[in-house]
Amino acid sequence: MNDPAQDAVPPSMFRWLEAVPADRPVALLLRHSVRDELARDDVGYELPLNALGVRLARRLGAAMQGRVRTLHTSPVSRCVQTARLIGEAAGAPLAPVDDRMLGDPGAYVIDRHLAGRNWLTMGSRGIMEHLASRDDPLPGTEQPDAGARKLVRHMLAVALDVPGLHLFVTHDILLSATAARFLGAPRGPQPWPRYLEGAFFWRDESGLNAAYRDECRSGLSDSPPVIA
Repeated sequence: MNDPAQDAVPPSMFRWLEAVPADRPVALLLRHSVRDELARDDVGYELPLNALGVRLARRLGAAMQGRVRTLHTSPVSRCVQTARLIGEAAGAPLAPVDDRMLGDPGAYVIDRHLAGRNWLTMGSRGIMEHLASRDDPLPGTEQPDAGARKLVRHMLAVALDVPGLHLFVTHDILLSATAARFLGAPRGPQPWPRYLEGAFFWRDESGLNAAYRDECRSGLSDSPPVIA
């Protein structure tokens, strides 16, 4: 979902960058930066960031100066571009690692053919609404709780025991679904992720912590749900 009025990095990102612990590995699941509008029925795999998207990615990266440890990204070009720009601005010119858990197909997809039909029939908003608020899987996808926990466990396994920020650049559907399964369904006039909006995950003595927008919860579990 595009926000044509977006001309800045979401303010919550700067608040959480200040608040998350510096002495622990923190996984940041981040939507890519600003692109032009997609053509109807076009997933836009090759659509790059626009000029605003480049500027905002660099702005966010500058706020992470000296803290970025790894860069993982959906193989889709605008995600790779976002990761590279953030890394450079953060003083971490790392080569982004393609990670298909983040898109194409992503952590929630079991059958790419069936899941692709969902996008054509429901659109991104319909898929986000379903994954954020319902427990039954869509055709070709994981049960939503299982997909979310699989993705978070994957990110924290990549981060290992290296304190700092570990970026995982993805798309609005994966971000909205994963944040909702740990922090509750989105609310407000703009429920779906803006560009460069992200959810933070880290472990401490209380268990798993998750933070997104104005929500933060601790003592969570990322164990797979028991499905009867």
